[in-house]
Amino acid sequence: MNTILYRNPDPDKTLASYQKIVWFYDFWSRVTESKAFNKVIELADIQDHQSIIEIACGTGRLFEKIVIKNPDGHNIGIDLSPDMLHKANLRLQKNSLRNYELHEADILNLNKNYGSFDLLINNFMVDLMPENTFDNIANEFNRLLKPNGIAIISTFSFGTRNIHRFWFWIAKHAPDLLTGCRPVTFKNYLENAGFEIIDNFQVSQNTFPSEIIKAKKMSFQSQNDG
Repeated sequence: MNTILYRNPDPDKTLASYQKIVWFYDFWSRVTESKAFNKVIELADIQDHQSIIEIACGTGRLFEKIVIKNPDGHNIGIDLSPDMLHKANLRLQKNSLRNYELHEADILNLNKNYGSFDLLINNFMVDLMPENTFDNIANEFNRLLKPNGIAIISTFSFGTRNIHRFWFWIAKHAPDLLTGCRPVTFKNYLENAGFEIIDNFQVSQNTFPSEIIKAKKMSFQSQNDG
């Protein structure tokens, strides 16, 4: 049951998929991911004047909350999809928010000039990626954080109840309905990259299972950062 399904996405296909669903994405997110988003914000405990990056910020539903809570800090959102970023920018401008940057970028080919952050947030991205990239992703998360910096990651999970197997079945037999995402486990990859797991939660919304992990970059790695 807890086998991570194989994925080898084509970046062009991924972009095309998100271009097609951008109009629908916020509805899907509210129905299946809002509980996870609220838990992420709770665990983040954002304090003003922090340096924060959200990787795969999508249409900006959570990024907007970050900017509101960190009005005098440094807020960066990145996403692979220009269509998602356009909608995120419209959302933030509509609410007269200005203290942020949005960049089109790929976590696996991220500009090394990005600075070090107090907090890194990543929601529902890892579950789209090939499993053979998980080590690289976790290491990149580590690189982006200051010593003792915090990473909070949410993913589509296997869940803990029988009803959750329905979503595994959909991911296995009709992956296009979920744009290729599937249940994953990521905690061990974070630990291998030098993180200490602080909190680990399973949540379910309308039977859709999610895992939220809060992890701290261990401070002894500071001499190796860069």
